[in-house]
Amino acid sequence: MPKVLTEKEKRLRVGFFAGVFGILTNLAAFGVKAAVGLISGSVGIAADALNSLTDAGSSVLTMIGFKLSGKPADKDHPYGHARYEQITALAISMIMLAVGLMFAKSSIEKIIRPVPPEIGVLTYSALAAAIALKAIQAAVNLILSQKTDSLALKAAALDSRNDVLITSTVFISVVVIDLFGVNIDGWAGLLVSLFIVFSAASTVKSAISPMLGTPPPESLVKDLTAIVMSRPEVLGYHDLIIHNYGSGANFASIHAEIDSRDNIVEIHNVIDGIEREVGAKLGVVLTIHMDPVDAEGEPKNEENKA
Repeated sequence: MPKVLTEKEKRLRVGFFAGVFGILTNLAAFGVKAAVGLISGSVGIAADALNSLTDAGSSVLTMIGFKLSGKPADKDHPYGHARYEQITALAISMIMLAVGLMFAKSSIEKIIRPVPPEIGVLTYSALAAAIALKAIQAAVNLILSQKTDSLALKAAALDSRNDVLITSTVFISVVVIDLFGVNIDGWAGLLVSLFIVFSAASTVKSAISPMLGTPPPESLVKDLTAIVMSRPEVLGYHDLIIHNYGSGANFASIHAEIDSRDNIVEIHNVIDGIEREVGAKLGVVLTIHMDPVDAEGEPKNEENKA
């Protein structure tokens, strides 16, 4: 009988596949662009080539991040290690930022002292193939990120999409140089570099924001409170707090109002059932504090119903 994989095991497999796929495709793109960049002497193509090499390194980080995030909770980290994915996304962003700044410098030097690149059929073929490869990579990473709700894979998908735009810009600059004899190689390299820098800055913000703490999704709040209020014994609720420690690591607490005349043992069983249902349906570890209220002759607390 085949083994049934847990959600955590499925995520690890997806992360491993995404990492291997990224390493192989980025190394292939780097090899093609680097060869053409050396032959043509184009700083734009060379910048794009090194960007692909750093993307391969980012794919390695993605694999490591998924592996570390899958570690179970321990004494030092009682809420698990899921935030390693956010740290991985931050590391990928910082690499992107460093590459962008480095090639901005090289591009400015090319603008000051331009050297006409050598352009041929190989140049066009290599850039067209690289664009197609990066488009496939972006699509795969996006699909996998949606399946796993992984910030690291979302960052990788964004980076791949940016690479499509970057390589397309380089392709356009090659066409302009070849057809019109206007050497815009340095300017194209600078445009590529600035695009990388701004994209990296945006991804840094996206990676840091969840670690600082952001409001929970409205859909999660709505679904959780709906389960709590689905029990007739619960008259209302307040003080809902949801903490996120990474993808699939949500912890929540809530105060549930119950009739002070109800049997405490029966109510305790109801509360336990709510906590289990929230865990099974929403993947949230919920702790409910029971607040006994004097509900004689009073309707349910409609204000706090979700």
